[in-house]
Amino acid sequence: MTVIPKIIHQLWKTDIIPGRWQAAVNAVKRYHPGWEYRLWTDEMMEAHVRDFHPELFSSFMGFDLPIMRADVFRYMLMHDLGGMYCDLDYEFLRPFDYADSELVLSLEYDKSYGDGEDQIANFVFASVPKHKLWQDILEDLRLKPPVIGGSLDVCVATGPKLVTRVYFSAEKNYSGVNLTHQPVFSPRRVHGPRERKHYINSGVTYGFHHGWGSWRDRWNLEYIKLRLSKILGLGPGPNEQGRPDDVAPLGR
Repeated sequence: MTVIPKIIHQLWKTDIIPGRWQAAVNAVKRYHPGWEYRLWTDEMMEAHVRDFHPELFSSFMGFDLPIMRADVFRYMLMHDLGGMYCDLDYEFLRPFDYADSELVLSLEYDKSYGDGEDQIANFVFASVPKHKLWQDILEDLRLKPPVIGGSLDVCVATGPKLVTRVYFSAEKNYSGVNLTHQPVFSPRRVHGPRERKHYINSGVTYGFHHGWGSWRDRWNLEYIKLRLSKILGLGPGPNEQGRPDDVAPLGR
């Protein structure tokens, strides 16, 4: 069986990581000793897509929002190089044994834990190179280039709902998959030291996503309308189908 390469991938605009995420980045490195660390900047991303995915380069550069490029590029990395990807605000609590898997995915919404649907997170995963899931996702993007009307559609176009749709539509075709339940990599958001201590001592949770929500332009008109509707108790907007603030990824 092909093993997952010992490479950590993270994304940011430049090679200078903001200080507020440094502790989480340090934890990722600490719990993956001996792994190569790669921080991909916007410039590096563009060059890689141009060289290795010329068929997608035009649509990639034409995406409406930078988050869409960040989403798609992480799938390209898993396809081309393999390894482990996590957002800059994903904090590991202990080392995870990837040895028996070709693909490690996490349910961020999990029907087994009371959620209305299963949804695969795209803020953390690990893979061997060329796993068929990533081939299928990239082919889906090639055949149906995503176009969105606002940031709330991103999770459907390129984010976790895309991964979830492609995976569950052909689940039987994917080998060596470890689809972990919510508490393993995607527990409910940590709100204080007691919850954090609980996760550390649980023996079940390997990390959690802080979800500080920089991926979205918080002050665009669409977002302001959405927040006001929630405050006034009017419910979500018609396009709100994905990431709430507590699961909104960073590393953009």
